[in-house]
Amino acid sequence: MEKPSPVYFTHEMAASASSSIGTHELKECDNDSDVEATRNPLNPRNWSSARKTMLFVSLMTSSLLADGAMVWGETLVTEQAMDWDITITQSATSLNYGILLQGFGGIFAVPLIEAYGRLPIWLWPQVITMFMVLGATLSNDWSTFTTFRSLQGLFGTVPQVIGLPIIHDMYTSAEWPRMINIWGTTFLIGPFLGPAIAGYIGTGSDWRTCFGVLTAIYGVSTAMVILFGYETYHEPGRTTNQSRLASYFGIGNTLLPKGSTLRYWSQTVMVYVFKFPLLMTGVYSRFSLQWHSLIRILSTGIAILVTFTWPIGITTTIDTFLHSPPYLFDMIGASSMRFAGVIGALCGWAFGHFFNGWIFKRHSSTWQTELRLHGVWLPIGSMASGLLTYGLTMHFGKHWIGIAIGWIMVNIGMVATTVAISAYALEKYPEQATCVSAILNMWRTCGGFAVGYFQPAWIQRNGFGLVFGIQAAIVCVAVALTITPVILWERERRLRVGTEVEVEA
Repeated sequence: MEKPSPVYFTHEMAASASSSIGTHELKECDNDSDVEATRNPLNPRNWSSARKTMLFVSLMTSSLLADGAMVWGETLVTEQAMDWDITITQSATSLNYGILLQGFGGIFAVPLIEAYGRLPIWLWPQVITMFMVLGATLSNDWSTFTTFRSLQGLFGTVPQVIGLPIIHDMYTSAEWPRMINIWGTTFLIGPFLGPAIAGYIGTGSDWRTCFGVLTAIYGVSTAMVILFGYETYHEPGRTTNQSRLASYFGIGNTLLPKGSTLRYWSQTVMVYVFKFPLLMTGVYSRFSLQWHSLIRILSTGIAILVTFTWPIGITTTIDTFLHSPPYLFDMIGASSMRFAGVIGALCGWAFGHFFNGWIFKRHSSTWQTELRLHGVWLPIGSMASGLLTYGLTMHFGKHWIGIAIGWIMVNIGMVATTVAISAYALEKYPEQATCVSAILNMWRTCGGFAVGYFQPAWIQRNGFGLVFGIQAAIVCVAVALTITPVILWERERRLRVGTEVEVEA
């Protein structure tokens, strides 16, 4: 299929070529981009620090709400069950559909982001999400509430997808890991911070007041997007600035033909999600160039799914166990326990920050993108140890500090692993940032959606010790079987390319 524009074709081919011929060409492409950024004030990489900072802070508020607002009601399901005269188990499922639709929402957003730009697809879904939360606040029964919450998940996930392309647009490749680390940590602490705040508010009021506060928070975040959000999509050589007002509606943000761009990126997303070879050859003429890329994304996607499934399982089920013997926590205590998850996420951020700087300095003269993936080994060890600590503490009814320490260790692994994989993916496929971000988000939410259905029954049947021991083993084996082949594949490709160069010489 013909590409939407010659400029995009050149960038896409450059990205694919860099995947095949090594690091030297990638550095040259990035140097060219840096030169262009210093010459053109319209390039987002050349914006003032204040402008970039305020835009990034606005992105962080939206990202924090993406998951944080979705699980906002976790600590309120008991009160809702009593209000609607349903079981607590049924009340808790109001979250599941929204979590599932987060994955699909990100996939649907990709073609629109590429065709109309970042800003309108960031702003308007957030406006819609704000009204979905308002609708949930005013709901009088479980079915209506669940419908609004599901739509909240569908539209509210966009910041988790649009963050990578915005970072790609505004910052140089040397800055990508640091900014991904900050941005990723922001939306990863949301599932722990949101329910904690909701629990504190719910203690002194009812669940409707709690969701009303969430609606107001969404309003503040939306106002920040309107005030500080700018379109970051930029084509090299562009010399005219688009209208600020028009950019909110996707007018003039990109110079690409809308129809062909939507078709092209819809097909590209399908290729990257559904890996069946016959489908790929039918919709993507450059299948042979993309096969290795598809395998790498599939492997890293599975790693994301596994490392997210068990932490989200803890998040969605811990309240039930804390309110039961031998712990018997009240609402304040259970909400406060969630700060263990926040502390773990921040520690994961710190590890990712220092590791990314260290690994680059150590190998700067012979840098290879897949070296980012070595950032998963220590965090996965932390996650496995944390799952064992958490499970055995629950199994033997020991002091709650063991639960907190285990949860901290699990979240260190979750955040640091996600940062490492996301940094690798963006650096490897810079022109596919939106597509790759959506796919990683889909894998992440699929794990979070599934675990809520089988983990409670599994624990009841086999006990905490066995369940979390198996989970620790699954994490270690799955990551070893998905990340290791990617690293070995890259090493073999470099050796093969080097041999071919020597033969040609």
